[in-house]
Amino acid sequence: MQPEIPSVDGAEPDPSPAAIAATENPVQLTVALVDDERVPDGMVCMGSYRNGRLVARAVMPPEAWSQISEYGIFDEPVQVVLVARAAPPGLQCQLYAMVPLPDLEEEEPEEPWSASVPSSSYEAALEAEEDTAEAAEDDPQVAPIPLGHIVRYDRDRVHPTSLPLEAVDVLRRIIEGDTTEVVDRALSDLLGL
Repeated sequence: MQPEIPSVDGAEPDPSPAAIAATENPVQLTVALVDDERVPDGMVCMGSYRNGRLVARAVMPPEAWSQISEYGIFDEPVQVVLVARAAPPGLQCQLYAMVPLPDLEEEEPEEPWSASVPSSSYEAALEAEEDTAEAAEDDPQVAPIPLGHIVRYDRDRVHPTSLPLEAVDVLRRIIEGDTTEVVDRALSDLLGL
C-alpha cells in the first residue's frame, strides 16, 4: 500500500512521485512465451530477453501476443523506459518497450480517370494541409508495451536519497547487467518461496 499525501481543499491526494528513466538509444530485445504456472487461465506470459538473459515477464491476452508476433514488433531495437516509484518493499518499477505503431494506413490507388477530372480548390487545400501535417510528424508514433514489474528492495538501493538516480541504476542493470537472479529472487520473495 502506498502512502497518500494529504489532500488540500478537498482535492484528490497526489500520487507518490515517480521517476522515469529511458535508454538513450534503442536496444535489441527478444521475446518469447514463458511457461509459468501462476499465469491465469486464458492468458499467456511473455518473457523479455536482453543478450539471452531474462529481464522481465508480463502476462497478457493471447491476442496481444499474436499481434506482437504478427507485426514483428521486437524484430528491430526498441527504446526501453522504466517508471519507478518508492513503495514497499522498496522501489516498484514498471518496464516498457516503446515500439513504433505499425502503419496500417493504406494509400488509395489513383484512379486512371481522375487526371481528366478537374479537382476543386477545396480538395487541393485539404491535400496540402494533409501533406503539411505529415511533414510535421518527424517522430514516429509509438506505443508502450508492458514488459514487466521490477522490484528493488530497500536493502538493495544504491541511491536511497534519489529516486531518479535509482531509476537510472535499475534500468542500467537491466540493459547491461545480469538481472535473471534479481527477477527470480523478487518472484521468490514476493511469493514466500
